Amino acid sequence: MAATTFASPPWWRIAVALIVVPLVASFAYAVYSPAYQGLPNMMQRVVETTAVVAFFGAYPPTVVLGIPLILHFRGRVRASLANCAMGGASIATFPWLCLSIFFGPDEAYTNNHMTYQHGMMTWWGLLEAIELLTEIAVFGIAAGGLFWLIAAAGIKKQPPSIKVFE
Repeated sequence: MAATTFASPPWWRIAVALIVVPLVASFAYAVYSPAYQGLPNMMQRVVETTAVVAFFGAYPPTVVLGIPLILHFRGRVRASLANCAMGGASIATFPWLCLSIFFGPDEAYTNNHMTYQHGMMTWWGLLEAIELLTEIAVFGIAAGGLFWLIAAAGIKKQPPSIKVFE
């Protein structure tokens, strides 16, 4: 049985989006939450935070999760704004969710807002984790929207053809 394919963005638009979107999202996060308080001015703090967030927090999930998702969903799922936004939120949040779940506390007691006590996450720690994941998801939604704007905006909604091989 032949399956209907959906119109997909051209590869060059996807490639441009995969290069630009993580950098823009990293810059937006750096403006929102600049690190490196020891640096002399705000511009340096934003630039340094952008570099760290881009190379450790944005590009790796894009390569490891985003590219395989694009390859899997290309032609199978419509490249709509909602789908791209939810994909962006998932790609951005998944690594941090895994870090929160699998690499939680060690057995040492830490008194950082009572986040972990004797190896168990407290309610306050759970709320902090949810807050962090929500912030990351919001930036992921915005990044997915930008991805759609660069890669998929203007793509025809009707399928151009029918798949021959499934």
